[in-house]
Amino acid sequence: MSANAGETANRGEPASSSEHALPVHLALVAVQVMFASLSVVGKLVLRELPPFGLIAFRTPVAALVLLLISAFSPREKVAPRDLASIFVYAFFGIIANQLLFIAGLQRTTATNAVVIGAIIPVFTVGVAVALRREQATNAKMLGLCVAFVGAMAIVGAGRFEGGGSRLAGNLLIVANSLCFSLYLVISREVLNRYRTLTVVTWTMTFGAIGVLPFGAVDLYTHAPALSAASWLGLIWIVLFPSVGTYFLNAYALKRAPSSLVAIYIYVQPVLGALMAAATLGERPSLFTALGGALIAFGITLINRDARRRAQPT
Repeated sequence: MSANAGETANRGEPASSSEHALPVHLALVAVQVMFASLSVVGKLVLRELPPFGLIAFRTPVAALVLLLISAFSPREKVAPRDLASIFVYAFFGIIANQLLFIAGLQRTTATNAVVIGAIIPVFTVGVAVALRREQATNAKMLGLCVAFVGAMAIVGAGRFEGGGSRLAGNLLIVANSLCFSLYLVISREVLNRYRTLTVVTWTMTFGAIGVLPFGAVDLYTHAPALSAASWLGLIWIVLFPSVGTYFLNAYALKRAPSSLVAIYIYVQPVLGALMAAATLGERPSLFTALGGALIAFGITLINRDARRRAQPT
């Protein structure tokens, strides 16, 4: 989900989007379907593969796909000092982010994971304010507080819904969201100097190196016994939530205002909950619905403040 926030933060507004209105909307819907499917498909794969084994497949294969695409793209040299910075980005944006997410997903529901993940844009603003990359305003702080209360409502409900395991899973998803938000903020400087594909490819490559020690043994041990359905799930996770979203998001951001791209984030928790209900038989609890509504309201307050301040005076 977070690709929305990262791309939005680093591109200018297109001159016009009316010519490609329908394809753009279809692309944005597809992006949210892919992002929402990660929790559901991941939950299915976790029935046969340990969580870190899943990451040991997803990240290196995604890195190989990006390296292959980069081989057919114009080459761009990255300075050694920037490679060191990108390694730090990989720690927060890939290694810690993905390990925390998959460990949390194993312990909580796919519905909770996708709804809590919707707080990433809010955490991103909070981190930017804390690091003094953005100015704190009353509307921003109110939006942050409202969305955080929503996330904590879902987290705390884990104690009543599924005991300590679900509570721990919800907290891991919050930590995962915070790590990715930190990555989005600190990576802006390098993203402004290089093409996004260059930075994402290097970040994913460093991330693959970082996650392999955690899950290589699990992947090697369990891979021979995986069913065809699990292999299809792994391929889906690599091609669509990991790589496909990047290209469709980039397509949309070249043709539509970033505000339109950002607003589609609201669709992701709804789609995720519907997929989880249809595939896994999950039913969102009252706490999940209430927390999701508060997160959406917090995002609305922050987006409204951003649009108001973007208006010419």
